[in-house]
Amino acid sequence: MMINFLVQMLLTVCLVGQHCVLSEDKTSLPPFNHRKQEIKSVIQNNRTKSQQTDEGFNLLFQSNTEELLDVPVAFENPLPEWLTGNLVRNGLGMFEIGPRTFLHAFDGFAKLASWKFSGNSTVLFSTKFIKSDFYRASKKAKTIAPYLLFQSVEPAFSWLERLQCLMRGLDNMNVNILSFRNAKNGQPEYAALSDFWLVYKIGLENLTTEYKVSPKFISRNGNKWLSGKAFLDLLSSAHPLPEPGTQNYLTFLSSVSMLPLTKSIISLVRINSLKRRSVVAKWEVDRVPYMHSFSVTKTKAILLASPFYVNVFCMARKAEPFSCLDWYPEENGTLYVINLKSGKVRTISIQNVFSMHHVNAYDINNRKIIMDLSTYTSPNFVRFLQLKVLRDPVERNSFDAHARLRRFYIDLKRLQVHEIDLPPFPVQSLASKLDMPVINESFRSKKYCFVYGLVLKTDNVSLTNIAIVKKDLCNNGTGDIAWQQPGHYPVEPWFVPRPGGTSEDDGLLLVPVLDGQKRQSYLAILDAISLRLINRAYTPTHIPYSLHGRFFANELEV
Repeated sequence: MMINFLVQMLLTVCLVGQHCVLSEDKTSLPPFNHRKQEIKSVIQNNRTKSQQTDEGFNLLFQSNTEELLDVPVAFENPLPEWLTGNLVRNGLGMFEIGPRTFLHAFDGFAKLASWKFSGNSTVLFSTKFIKSDFYRASKKAKTIAPYLLFQSVEPAFSWLERLQCLMRGLDNMNVNILSFRNAKNGQPEYAALSDFWLVYKIGLENLTTEYKVSPKFISRNGNKWLSGKAFLDLLSSAHPLPEPGTQNYLTFLSSVSMLPLTKSIISLVRINSLKRRSVVAKWEVDRVPYMHSFSVTKTKAILLASPFYVNVFCMARKAEPFSCLDWYPEENGTLYVINLKSGKVRTISIQNVFSMHHVNAYDINNRKIIMDLSTYTSPNFVRFLQLKVLRDPVERNSFDAHARLRRFYIDLKRLQVHEIDLPPFPVQSLASKLDMPVINESFRSKKYCFVYGLVLKTDNVSLTNIAIVKKDLCNNGTGDIAWQQPGHYPVEPWFVPRPGGTSEDDGLLLVPVLDGQKRQSYLAILDAISLRLINRAYTPTHIPYSLHGRFFANELEV
């Protein structure tokens, strides 16, 4: 398929010729160096001071090639007997091989970390790389092999290697992990995901990489030949969501048109199992937007298409997905609201807003919806997550890393969207700046009160001042609280409800943390009601930055 894609893309480039050049497009994101002079003007004293105060932070973005299996770790206090299952995190593990290094943090080789809880004092820690084709080819070549990346490498790929990148596609599943039910036996099957359609099956017990899965659709637009020849099934979501009332999940697929006069297609897809997919709805679009996540209510799915579009011709020339996304700050976005039963799609214009992570959404009635998003004014902050920036104590403090939690009221009768102020307003609490949102999954697609997340740069000065926060959406923000430890760097938490709990927030937060002073990682357990640290266990090796993960209760493979 990728060979067909390459041939079709090059043909398209030849057809459009002069329109391939993107560098002067005023609607594209500004070049990263637009603040170069400002950064250089910061005095060296500040750099030295920053290095002294957050030196351990850099371990999050330094390679750790050590792999371990079932190493016992000791918690400081007894664990609750009901906490049984496996916490699995997916993220970054290695940033260079041989002479080549990645430029962007999101390209780090995928590495899993897990903690097995058995209901007693023994917890077993494991960490292993995902042995993808990309990983194996790179290890064999003793350098970063030419595969499609989020950004690029240094030294850069040659022209021939960029062609190989386009042929091979993206193969690095370093974003999330999810469990799907096997259609035949009902047993869980685990998959590592990214924002692309391909996934890798993972053996949870030993963190083994079993095989890759690239589900295919039989037909599209009633034309089987056109399906295989004219569309590149490319962008999807690393955050599939459960379909209410079923054991299925929902995701989306953006199919990029490769032929002139043929529109691209977005599909809402039902995941019946790891390999089985079916289409809930599909619709044509002139341009394919980048979307990382979406929302689901009991009756609807909601996709936010911000004006951040894939530039196919740039992709053919550069083979760098993020560099080939065009941002249009003066345009509105589009909401696609899909009825899960009928497949009917409603299109609604929404103010310009960019979001990586939807929080939750729920129906008020059949025609009214509440949708909560963690938002940014533009996607430009992602450009600052280059390794050279994150590793530099001055450069990483030079950009605005704050998100803004926002609530939107969707009126399907009038096809309108209005923002609702979240308390406290107009003064925003620290918790209102969260990203990496996590909720009690029992309240997914329902009216809920609490969202947990991560806030960087809590003092508005240093990116490395990081807090775990809890946002209270139901009591005028009176329950907004935060947990923070100087010199300690937490990543996304995960909420585990207490069996028989009496409130939405009755449970535990499991949070991987890097102790910068000890230069060691530990798993923190916070009381989800008060955010009080109640337990922790250090790991035998440090864990580089972890993006997403979840707790699989009582689903350990035998």
